[in-house]
Amino acid sequence: MRHIFNLSEAAMAYALCAEKICGNDPDFLNANPSIIPIFVNQLFQSLEISIKHAGIESKLFTLAEARDNKTRKGHGVKELADLAVERLGGVKGDFSPIVNAMTFSNTINNAVDIIHKMICGKELEKTRKSYSTRSLGYAAVSDGDFAIINPIPNWVETVKQTAANLKSTIDVLSQWKASPSKSKVFMLRD
Repeated sequence: MRHIFNLSEAAMAYALCAEKICGNDPDFLNANPSIIPIFVNQLFQSLEISIKHAGIESKLFTLAEARDNKTRKGHGVKELADLAVERLGGVKGDFSPIVNAMTFSNTINNAVDIIHKMICGKELEKTRKSYSTRSLGYAAVSDGDFAIINPIPNWVETVKQTAANLKSTIDVLSQWKASPSKSKVFMLRD
């Protein structure tokens, strides 16, 4: 089967859709709260695909492994990040290696914090669950299931830059994987 776009392009497409929903008016979400789950879903879809693409291209895991039950059929961003960290030899529950690799080339000041919150932040726990179980698709969304990260423009731009900089992420992950060091942490430097 010939696909019209690859994972990298799909990750960018979802980020661009989220950007288009909000435009330059973050208050649009406050005025139209029913759009929040769709908006948040777009950002999580972009991050999910970004993690998959980076993990597959850096040979941390295969597409089949990324779609396994352990990763919630590939929809669990926390589980995908956990798989990547495990394959890098990192410390279980410490998501800083994948977060740092994915935000290495981002220019948003709080990009690390934003991606960390999306992957494992307690404040987005219900959001991750709703996203990974596809509650939105089944119209099974309750009030409070989808949280947002403020400032919204920074959130959108961070996810968009993460998708745009996947080559850099893959380079960082590949270098770490190939390193003979047994260190459980990986220091990134400019």
